[in-house]
Amino acid sequence: MSSLNESVDNAGGLPVNIVKGTHSQLILFLVFNMWPSHFGLPALLAIVLLSKRVKRHPTFVNFAVAFIIIGFSSSLLVYAGRTTGPEPSRMLCLLQASLLYGMPSIASTAALSLVLQMFFMIKAAYDGVKYLDGDHIIRLWLMLVGPYVAFFTSILATAVIGAANPSRVSRSRRFFYCSLESLPLTNTLTIFSAIILMSTFIMMVWTLVLLYRRVKLARMHGPHAPWTVDVDLSFPYRIMVFGLYIIVSLSLSLLSIQSPSSPVPDLVIASAATGFILVFGTQADILRVLCFWKPPKPHEVSESFHLDLKDAFEDKASLRRSGSDKPLPPRPFPA
Repeated sequence: MSSLNESVDNAGGLPVNIVKGTHSQLILFLVFNMWPSHFGLPALLAIVLLSKRVKRHPTFVNFAVAFIIIGFSSSLLVYAGRTTGPEPSRMLCLLQASLLYGMPSIASTAALSLVLQMFFMIKAAYDGVKYLDGDHIIRLWLMLVGPYVAFFTSILATAVIGAANPSRVSRSRRFFYCSLESLPLTNTLTIFSAIILMSTFIMMVWTLVLLYRRVKLARMHGPHAPWTVDVDLSFPYRIMVFGLYIIVSLSLSLLSIQSPSSPVPDLVIASAATGFILVFGTQADILRVLCFWKPPKPHEVSESFHLDLKDAFEDKASLRRSGSDKPLPPRPFPA
């Protein structure tokens, strides 16, 4: 807390430079935000949306779009040439602060939506029932629209409070970007995002339990179920690995709102979009599209346990182990 008292704006009593960053860290922050949002993620989305060989669920696309929005929001001062030097205009600063104060809400809810969709798919497979998005259209739309409702609600609340207290909006306070000093607002956003992150973590643990039971049941059946050996769960595992990364990153970001002094939390959360590309952009089906000149390998097992790939968990097998009340996992792809 001593950093809060080191430098204070005499005009409005607003803490100045409570985040102690360097010019090199500012450049790194901007690179982390700009290259994924302006190039990496649009390229990944183009592959997902345009290639017939790559399929992803809309919640995955939603998550990628959320990172693009965050990246562009973090880059507003670059466009205006106000990353250093004199303070940006109040209007520009309030705009960026409003957008970035919606970042924890949209990122956490988009992550929860993706993890929820993965859970529903795996739970359906565990119960031996067929999962179709058309049977859950209201739930699907809630998962797709929810992140943006949370995002725009946060933006509106920040904009209203900032407009009423323009002297509390500045770039110097958070060093990397414009922010608004409002303890009630930051507390509310922190509590909301913390609840969403905790829910995401619970769903990830529940999913891991189901996967463990499913794999254990398949192994107990023995070698007479050869189609269970090659089931590739890399996509759910990638979701959970990145989900854990997001939970840690946003937790650091939320902590930095309450006690901001180190630039590390802002840099960690800024790197999340790069992590998204590294985790999901290196899947086998996407790499095959990128390396289109290479012929496909014979008997290649796809790495894509896609959340919208209906063959992934269709109830095509009714084999059950004697004494078990759960069906074995079906063949991931038609023979």
